[in-house]
Amino acid sequence: MRQLSALDMSSNVTKFWRNYVYIGVLTYSLGAFAVLIYSLTTPGPHRQAMVILSGLSLIASVAGFRLVGLRLVETQWSKLFFTSWAACTFVFIAVGAVLDGGVRSPISYFLILPMLFAGLAYSAGTVSFLAGFGVLTTLVVGVLTPDRSSSTTAFLAVGIVIAGVITAAAAAQRDRLMRQLMAAASLDALTGCLSRGAFQERLDHESLLAERHYATFSVIVADLDDLKTLNDANGHHCGDRALKLLAGVLRQEARETDVVGRLGGDEFALLLHESDQEAALAAATRLRVALHEVTGSDWVTASIGVSTWLGPNDSADALIRRADEALYVAKRSGRDCVVAWEPPVADTSNGLQWLRQHSRHITSLRAAPAEAVG
Repeated sequence: MRQLSALDMSSNVTKFWRNYVYIGVLTYSLGAFAVLIYSLTTPGPHRQAMVILSGLSLIASVAGFRLVGLRLVETQWSKLFFTSWAACTFVFIAVGAVLDGGVRSPISYFLILPMLFAGLAYSAGTVSFLAGFGVLTTLVVGVLTPDRSSSTTAFLAVGIVIAGVITAAAAAQRDRLMRQLMAAASLDALTGCLSRGAFQERLDHESLLAERHYATFSVIVADLDDLKTLNDANGHHCGDRALKLLAGVLRQEARETDVVGRLGGDEFALLLHESDQEAALAAATRLRVALHEVTGSDWVTASIGVSTWLGPNDSADALIRRADEALYVAKRSGRDCVVAWEPPVADTSNGLQWLRQHSRHITSLRAAPAEAVG
């Protein structure tokens, strides 16, 4: 089964919340319509005001909540919107109940509905807040009831508390499962590095930071040499071990601000925060030496390409592409070496002329001893 990427997970979460808006509008409209029919068919006080209230509720649901919700669902205001929506629902129900006689009105039974709706998707903290708000709303309705009934008010309040406990517990369990799913989508199962989608998200974020603060950063792309040969000769368990070794060395060499991801197959990437080409080359060379030291031999080697952010006109995809081009040159130069991307001296997209111009530089990187790279 294909592993769900972090980008796919994020897209699915957005779709969920958009669908949740439609479900909320539908259920809210059904409730408002029920109150409207009740107001028109049942004798009692303030019927005209109740009809107006239910009509305003329908308009707010179909026009206000739907339009605003769909616009805010992917923004930082999403949580505030949904919490406010549930709170407004409590208020609308409470006003309708008070107009119809208070806690004895059948409309007051609807006070439990926002809790059920919140428990389906809201966080445990938000559900707990809404439970408290619901209890407070119920008490206010009880106080405003013409012939106060403490027992009925207490009964409704306890019902809200019970609903709050159940929905908060369910929300806490769902939050825990969601964190586990997001972690599974963000991490490569074999190596523990970020998945390609999660790494791409971090790379895009780093690009935005670099544009905003006129900073720079670099990417190291490392590819195991002859992994297929290693698998064929010794079995896939040996290839998996080699992948884990390379991933471990990458994480060991990474700083707290750096990010390590597996791009796919035997290719990994290291995002170096605020590192220019010189610093990235030094880090890549240390990485190559460290891989030799960990294995104690040359049975696991890697070819390494380095690329540095070129400025506001650059892009994350172009940065990775240039690192891959440098990696290709490293492979063509005999593997087990470090190559930094530089603009070609002629129109040679395959990098072969660049390789001929810089073959001496590549050889020196391959031969660099451990003590020379810090």
